[in-house]
Amino acid sequence: MRTYYEQRPEKLFIGEMTHYPVRVHVHPEAELLVLTRGNAALTVDGEVFHVNRGDAVIIFPMVSHSFDSLSGDIGGLAAIFSPDIIPEFSGSFHSLQPEVPLLPADRTDLDLRLAVDRLCRIGGDTNLSLRVAYLHVLLAGLLQNLTYRPVYDYVEHDLGSRILRYISDHAFEEITLKSVSHALGISVSSLSHFFSGRLHTNFRRFINAIRIEKARLLMRDPDRTLTEISGICGYANMRTFRRAFQAETGCLPSEHLSYLRNPTAENRDPVSP
Repeated sequence: MRTYYEQRPEKLFIGEMTHYPVRVHVHPEAELLVLTRGNAALTVDGEVFHVNRGDAVIIFPMVSHSFDSLSGDIGGLAAIFSPDIIPEFSGSFHSLQPEVPLLPADRTDLDLRLAVDRLCRIGGDTNLSLRVAYLHVLLAGLLQNLTYRPVYDYVEHDLGSRILRYISDHAFEEITLKSVSHALGISVSSLSHFFSGRLHTNFRRFINAIRIEKARLLMRDPDRTLTEISGICGYANMRTFRRAFQAETGCLPSEHLSYLRNPTAENRDPVSP
């Protein structure tokens, strides 16, 4: 499965965790999950973790992750946030990685559990300062109980953010590994190693993942044709678009479009979650 870059409109989200599988993605925000019921299988930085009720998981910025399977009764708290909103911990987020990002329920402390309970009760419409305060308590109860290793040495964290932001901004243009390396002033080999070592993918697959994700959104607009969508998403012709779409999703764009236009039980969506 290809890794894609997720751009979020907000610096802070606190609310109910997803109830559906989510494919491999990466974003510059940190992500924290605490299950209050059910169980799930998550992949974080290429390693699978089985998460049960009461367990907490922290995903540091720029780390690839996915939600592979979730039980039908899944429930829990999700917090996705820019580390800079909590200055006391931002240095750790930028310079370290947890050796194991999962903290089992029997190792969580009372403050963490109370913060989760309170955040679940107050919801996402309560004032920002109060939500950040409880998030601070939650992080204090979680981060002090983990062990860490230094963040990858071959590129600074801030440069990693710059790489992904630049690519996200220019993914629908003519873009190559060489053009990105020239624009950012880093070597082609370092850039290539960033994708293989940190995101477990390669440059071209990453670009295609962004483009096809955009294409799938545009295909929901009934007024757009596949030819128009292909051009918007940076493909020179329909043949290239069809090949990239099939490599990314396992089906042709026309098959996915057919489902979107007529989502009946007989016409099952051919694109996997």
